[in-house]
Amino acid sequence: MVDFITNYVVSVPLDKQLAELIGKKGSENSITFYNRTYQGDVIVALVPTSIEEKFYAVAESMLMSDQIVLSTASVDKQFGEIAIACGLLKKRVVLTDDNNVDRLVKESGIEDCVVSGRGSVLDKIIEKKHIEQNTKKWYRIDVDKSFDVKGIGTVVLGIVTKGSVSVHDVLAHRSGKKATVRSIQSQDKDFETVPVYTRVGLGLKGIESDDIKKGDLLTRESVAATDSISAELIKSKIAREDIEAGKIYGFVSNFSYTNATMSSIEDSKAIMRLEKPLQIEKGDQFLLIRKEQPRIFASGRVL
Repeated sequence: MVDFITNYVVSVPLDKQLAELIGKKGSENSITFYNRTYQGDVIVALVPTSIEEKFYAVAESMLMSDQIVLSTASVDKQFGEIAIACGLLKKRVVLTDDNNVDRLVKESGIEDCVVSGRGSVLDKIIEKKHIEQNTKKWYRIDVDKSFDVKGIGTVVLGIVTKGSVSVHDVLAHRSGKKATVRSIQSQDKDFETVPVYTRVGLGLKGIESDDIKKGDLLTRESVAATDSISAELIKSKIAREDIEAGKIYGFVSNFSYTNATMSSIEDSKAIMRLEKPLQIEKGDQFLLIRKEQPRIFASGRVL
Protein backbone atom coordinates (compact mmCIF):
# COMPACT_ATOMS: atom_id res chain seq x y z
CA MET A 1 0.00 0.00 0.00
CA VAL A 2 1.37 3.41 -0.99
CA ASP A 3 1.16 6.18 1.60
CA PHE A 4 -0.27 9.26 -0.09
CA ILE A 5 -0.22 12.89 0.92
CA THR A 6 -3.77 14.21 1.28
CA ASN A 7 -4.46 16.76 -1.45
CA TYR A 8 -7.13 19.47 -1.31
CA VAL A 9 -8.33 21.52 -4.26
CA VAL A 10 -10.36 24.57 -3.22
CA SER A 11 -11.94 27.43 -5.12
CA VAL A 12 -11.52 31.04 -3.98
CA PRO A 13 -13.89 32.87 -6.33
CA LEU A 14 -13.61 36.20 -4.52
CA ASP A 15 -10.77 38.03 -2.71
CA LYS A 16 -7.24 37.63 -4.06
CA GLN A 17 -5.77 38.46 -0.64
CA LEU A 18 -7.50 35.43 0.82
CA ALA A 19 -5.95 33.25 -1.90
CA GLU A 20 -2.52 34.69 -1.11
CA LEU A 21 -3.07 33.72 2.52
CA ILE A 22 -3.81 30.15 1.47
CA GLY A 23 -0.80 29.66 -0.81
CA LYS A 24 1.96 30.93 -3.09
CA LYS A 25 1.04 32.05 -6.59
CA GLY A 26 1.87 29.56 -9.32
CA SER A 27 0.59 28.91 -12.85
CA GLU A 28 -1.71 31.56 -14.32
CA ASN A 29 -4.16 31.51 -17.20
CA SER A 30 -7.90 32.18 -16.92
CA ILE A 31 -7.40 30.58 -13.49
CA THR A 32 -4.50 31.37 -11.15
CA PHE A 33 -3.25 28.53 -8.94
CA TYR A 34 -2.02 29.13 -5.38
CA ASN A 35 -0.13 26.27 -3.72
CA ARG A 36 0.65 25.41 -0.11
CA THR A 37 1.96 22.47 1.92
CA TYR A 38 0.31 22.60 5.33
CA GLN A 39 0.76 20.08 8.15
CA GLY A 40 1.96 17.54 5.63
CA ASP A 41 -1.05 18.02 3.34
CA VAL A 42 -1.16 19.92 0.04
CA ILE A 43 -3.71 22.67 -0.61
CA VAL A 44 -4.19 24.13 -4.09
CA ALA A 45 -6.47 27.15 -4.45
CA LEU A 46 -8.07 28.00 -7.81
CA VAL A 47 -8.80 31.68 -8.35
CA PRO A 48 -10.46 33.21 -11.44
CA THR A 49 -7.87 35.62 -12.83
CA SER A 50 -10.48 38.13 -14.00
CA ILE A 51 -14.07 37.69 -12.91
CA GLU A 52 -15.64 40.15 -15.33
CA GLU A 53 -13.56 39.49 -18.47
CA LYS A 54 -13.81 35.70 -18.27
CA PHE A 55 -16.71 34.93 -15.96
CA TYR A 56 -16.72 31.30 -17.06
CA ALA A 57 -13.46 30.91 -15.10
CA VAL A 58 -15.46 31.41 -11.89
CA ALA A 59 -17.58 28.38 -12.80
CA GLU A 60 -14.52 26.36 -13.84
CA SER A 61 -12.73 27.00 -10.55
CA MET A 62 -15.79 25.99 -8.52
CA LEU A 63 -16.50 22.85 -10.55
CA MET A 64 -12.89 21.65 -10.32
CA SER A 65 -12.72 22.09 -6.55
CA ASP A 66 -13.72 19.90 -3.63
CA GLN A 67 -14.48 22.89 -1.38
CA ILE A 68 -15.22 26.59 -1.88
CA VAL A 69 -13.63 29.25 0.33
CA LEU A 70 -15.83 32.33 0.18
CA SER A 71 -14.79 35.73 1.51
CA THR A 72 -17.51 37.77 3.21
CA ALA A 73 -15.40 40.94 3.27
CA SER A 74 -17.65 42.54 0.67
CA VAL A 75 -21.29 41.47 0.71
CA ASP A 76 -22.46 42.82 -2.64
CA LYS A 77 -24.22 41.57 -5.80
CA GLN A 78 -21.11 39.65 -6.83
CA PHE A 79 -21.01 37.89 -3.46
CA GLY A 80 -24.71 37.09 -3.82
CA GLU A 81 -24.38 35.42 -7.20
CA ILE A 82 -21.36 33.39 -6.09
CA ALA A 83 -23.33 32.25 -3.03
CA ILE A 84 -26.15 31.11 -5.35
CA ALA A 85 -23.62 29.08 -7.37
CA CYS A 86 -22.36 27.50 -4.13
CA GLY A 87 -25.91 26.48 -3.28
CA LEU A 88 -26.37 24.87 -6.69
CA LEU A 89 -23.16 22.83 -6.46
CA LYS A 90 -23.86 21.47 -2.95
CA LYS A 91 -20.16 21.52 -2.06
CA ARG A 92 -18.70 22.36 1.34
CA VAL A 93 -18.26 26.11 1.79
CA VAL A 94 -15.80 27.78 4.19
CA LEU A 95 -17.01 31.34 4.91
CA THR A 96 -14.77 34.00 6.42
CA ASP A 97 -16.12 35.76 9.50
CA ASP A 98 -15.74 39.32 8.14
CA ASN A 99 -19.54 39.75 7.99
CA ASN A 100 -22.56 37.78 9.15
CA VAL A 101 -24.23 36.28 6.06
CA ASP A 102 -26.51 33.72 7.70
CA ARG A 103 -29.62 34.99 5.89
CA LEU A 104 -27.92 34.97 2.48
CA VAL A 105 -26.54 31.48 3.10
CA LYS A 106 -30.01 30.15 3.84
CA GLU A 107 -31.61 31.92 0.87
CA SER A 108 -28.90 30.67 -1.49
CA GLY A 109 -29.45 27.04 -0.55
CA ILE A 110 -25.97 26.45 0.91
CA GLU A 111 -26.29 23.39 3.14
CA ASP A 112 -22.75 22.42 4.15
CA CYS A 113 -20.77 25.38 5.46
CA VAL A 114 -18.52 26.49 8.29
CA VAL A 115 -17.42 29.96 9.39
CA SER A 116 -13.75 30.69 9.99
CA GLY A 117 -11.45 33.52 10.89
CA ARG A 118 -8.90 34.19 8.16
CA GLY A 119 -6.13 32.86 10.36
CA SER A 120 -7.92 29.51 10.70
CA VAL A 121 -8.95 28.95 7.07
CA LEU A 122 -6.22 26.36 6.40
CA ASP A 123 -7.29 24.33 9.44
CA LYS A 124 -10.91 24.43 8.30
CA ILE A 125 -9.96 23.22 4.82
CA ILE A 126 -8.08 20.15 6.04
CA GLU A 127 -10.84 19.29 8.54
CA LYS A 128 -12.76 17.72 5.67
CA LYS A 129 -11.33 14.30 4.97
CA HIS A 130 -12.18 12.77 1.62
CA ILE A 131 -11.93 9.14 0.65
CA GLU A 132 -8.89 8.52 -1.52
CA GLN A 133 -10.18 6.25 -4.25
CA ASN A 134 -6.77 5.30 -5.61
CA THR A 135 -8.06 2.68 -7.99
CA LYS A 136 -6.33 1.68 -11.20
CA LYS A 137 -9.64 0.54 -12.70
CA TRP A 138 -10.22 4.09 -13.92
CA TYR A 139 -8.08 7.20 -13.72
CA ARG A 140 -8.60 10.67 -15.13
CA ILE A 141 -6.65 13.90 -15.41
CA ASP A 142 -8.44 17.12 -16.39
CA VAL A 143 -5.92 19.20 -18.35
CA ASP A 144 -5.58 22.96 -18.02
CA LYS A 145 -2.31 23.53 -19.91
CA SER A 146 0.20 21.77 -22.17
CA PHE A 147 3.66 22.82 -23.43
CA ASP A 148 7.12 21.57 -24.38
CA VAL A 149 10.07 21.44 -21.99
CA LYS A 150 13.58 20.98 -23.30
CA GLY A 151 14.96 17.60 -22.28
CA ILE A 152 11.54 16.31 -21.21
CA GLY A 153 9.24 16.85 -24.18
CA THR A 154 5.49 17.18 -23.75
CA VAL A 155 4.33 18.36 -20.33
CA VAL A 156 0.73 18.77 -19.23
CA LEU A 157 -0.59 20.46 -16.12
CA GLY A 158 -3.86 19.30 -14.66
CA ILE A 159 -5.75 17.83 -11.75
CA VAL A 160 -6.24 14.13 -11.03
CA THR A 161 -10.02 13.90 -10.71
CA LYS A 162 -10.42 10.12 -10.54
CA GLY A 163 -8.26 7.27 -9.32
CA SER A 164 -4.48 7.52 -9.05
CA VAL A 165 -1.85 8.00 -11.75
CA SER A 166 1.59 6.37 -11.87
CA VAL A 167 4.75 6.57 -13.94
CA HIS A 168 4.44 4.21 -16.96
CA ASP A 169 0.63 4.46 -17.01
CA VAL A 170 -0.80 4.79 -20.52
CA LEU A 171 -3.27 7.63 -20.94
CA ALA A 172 -5.86 7.79 -23.71
CA HIS A 173 -6.46 11.11 -25.48
CA ARG A 174 -9.42 12.22 -27.60
CA SER A 175 -7.16 12.31 -30.69
CA GLY A 176 -6.84 8.52 -30.48
CA LYS A 177 -3.21 8.78 -29.39
CA LYS A 178 -1.89 6.96 -26.34
CA ALA A 179 0.47 8.86 -24.06
CA THR A 180 2.82 7.13 -21.65
CA VAL A 181 3.63 8.87 -18.37
CA ARG A 182 7.41 9.39 -18.24
CA SER A 183 7.50 11.47 -15.06
CA ILE A 184 5.22 13.02 -12.44
CA GLN A 185 5.81 16.22 -10.49
CA SER A 186 3.64 17.88 -7.87
CA GLN A 187 4.66 20.90 -5.81
CA ASP A 188 8.19 20.67 -7.32
CA LYS A 189 8.68 17.10 -6.10
CA ASP A 190 8.96 13.90 -8.15
CA PHE A 191 6.50 11.08 -7.51
CA GLU A 192 5.98 7.55 -8.77
CA THR A 193 2.24 7.67 -8.01
CA VAL A 194 -0.18 10.47 -7.12
CA PRO A 195 -3.78 10.23 -5.85
CA VAL A 196 -7.04 11.99 -6.64
CA TYR A 197 -7.17 15.79 -6.14
CA THR A 198 -3.45 16.14 -6.92
CA ARG A 199 -2.36 19.10 -9.03
CA VAL A 200 0.18 17.47 -11.34
CA GLY A 201 2.72 18.10 -14.05
CA LEU A 202 3.07 15.03 -16.24
CA GLY A 203 5.94 14.38 -18.63
CA LEU A 204 4.46 12.41 -21.54
CA LYS A 205 5.75 10.52 -24.55
CA GLY A 206 3.76 9.43 -27.57
CA ILE A 207 1.86 12.70 -27.95
CA GLU A 208 2.70 16.32 -28.85
CA SER A 209 1.79 19.32 -26.71
CA ASP A 210 -0.11 20.81 -29.68
CA ASP A 211 -2.44 17.79 -29.58
CA ILE A 212 -3.63 18.61 -26.08
CA LYS A 213 -5.91 21.52 -25.24
CA LYS A 214 -7.37 22.94 -22.04
CA GLY A 215 -10.39 20.87 -21.00
CA ASP A 216 -9.10 17.63 -22.54
CA LEU A 217 -9.33 14.46 -20.47
CA LEU A 218 -6.51 11.95 -20.15
CA THR A 219 -8.05 8.66 -19.08
CA ARG A 220 -7.44 4.92 -18.95
CA GLU A 221 -9.84 4.35 -21.86
CA SER A 222 -10.71 6.99 -24.42
CA VAL A 223 -13.67 9.29 -23.69
CA ALA A 224 -15.23 10.49 -26.93
CA ALA A 225 -16.18 14.15 -27.37
CA THR A 226 -19.90 14.72 -27.78
CA ASP A 227 -22.08 17.61 -28.93
CA SER A 228 -25.28 16.33 -27.29
CA ILE A 229 -26.00 15.38 -23.68
CA SER A 230 -28.96 14.45 -21.52
CA ALA A 231 -28.91 15.83 -17.99
CA GLU A 232 -30.76 16.40 -14.74
CA LEU A 233 -31.05 20.15 -14.06
CA ILE A 234 -31.35 22.11 -10.82
CA LYS A 235 -32.41 25.76 -11.09
CA SER A 236 -31.84 28.32 -8.36
CA LYS A 237 -35.06 29.40 -6.67
CA ILE A 238 -33.74 32.96 -6.64
CA ALA A 239 -33.21 33.13 -10.41
CA ARG A 240 -36.46 33.88 -12.22
CA GLU A 241 -35.75 31.97 -15.39
CA ASP A 242 -37.93 29.58 -17.31
CA ILE A 243 -35.67 27.04 -19.01
CA GLU A 244 -37.34 26.37 -22.33
CA ALA A 245 -36.50 24.54 -25.54
CA GLY A 246 -34.58 26.74 -27.94
CA LYS A 247 -32.86 28.90 -25.32
CA ILE A 248 -29.07 29.22 -25.38
CA TYR A 249 -26.83 29.42 -22.31
CA GLY A 250 -23.15 29.34 -21.48
CA PHE A 251 -22.19 25.80 -20.49
CA VAL A 252 -19.22 25.07 -18.20
CA SER A 253 -18.02 21.55 -17.45
CA ASN A 254 -14.75 21.14 -15.56
CA PHE A 255 -12.11 23.14 -17.52
CA SER A 256 -14.31 23.44 -20.65
CA TYR A 257 -16.65 26.20 -21.81
CA THR A 258 -19.07 26.41 -24.74
CA ASN A 259 -22.66 27.40 -25.54
CA ALA A 260 -25.56 24.98 -25.11
CA THR A 261 -28.96 25.05 -26.78
CA MET A 262 -31.88 23.44 -24.97
CA SER A 263 -33.16 20.87 -27.44
CA SER A 264 -35.90 19.68 -25.11
CA ILE A 265 -36.81 19.85 -21.45
CA GLU A 266 -39.44 18.02 -19.41
CA ASP A 267 -39.59 18.71 -15.68
CA SER A 268 -35.91 18.63 -14.68
CA LYS A 269 -34.72 16.35 -17.51
CA ALA A 270 -33.10 18.11 -20.46
CA ILE A 271 -31.37 17.32 -23.72
CA MET A 272 -28.80 19.92 -24.77
CA ARG A 273 -26.88 20.47 -27.97
CA LEU A 274 -23.34 21.79 -27.45
CA GLU A 275 -21.83 24.29 -29.86
CA LYS A 276 -18.40 22.70 -29.36
CA PRO A 277 -18.02 18.94 -28.74
CA LEU A 278 -16.66 18.28 -25.24
CA GLN A 279 -15.35 15.24 -23.41
CA ILE A 280 -17.92 14.60 -20.70
CA GLU A 281 -18.53 11.50 -18.60
CA LYS A 282 -21.73 10.28 -17.01
CA GLY A 283 -22.07 11.91 -13.60
CA ASP A 284 -20.06 15.03 -14.48
CA GLN A 285 -21.44 18.21 -12.99
CA PHE A 286 -21.85 21.44 -14.97
CA LEU A 287 -23.11 25.01 -14.57
CA LEU A 288 -25.29 27.13 -16.85
CA ILE A 289 -24.56 30.84 -17.34
CA ARG A 290 -26.89 33.58 -18.56
CA LYS A 291 -26.40 37.34 -19.11
CA GLU A 292 -28.53 38.55 -16.21
CA GLN A 293 -27.51 38.34 -12.56
CA PRO A 294 -27.22 35.87 -11.00
CA ARG A 295 -25.29 34.76 -14.07
CA ILE A 296 -24.78 31.22 -12.75
CA PHE A 297 -28.43 30.27 -12.30
CA ALA A 298 -28.60 26.49 -12.80
CA SER A 299 -26.51 23.37 -12.40
CA GLY A 300 -26.81 19.90 -13.82
CA ARG A 301 -25.41 16.40 -13.87
CA VAL A 302 -24.85 14.35 -17.01
CA LEU A 303 -27.08 11.26 -17.24
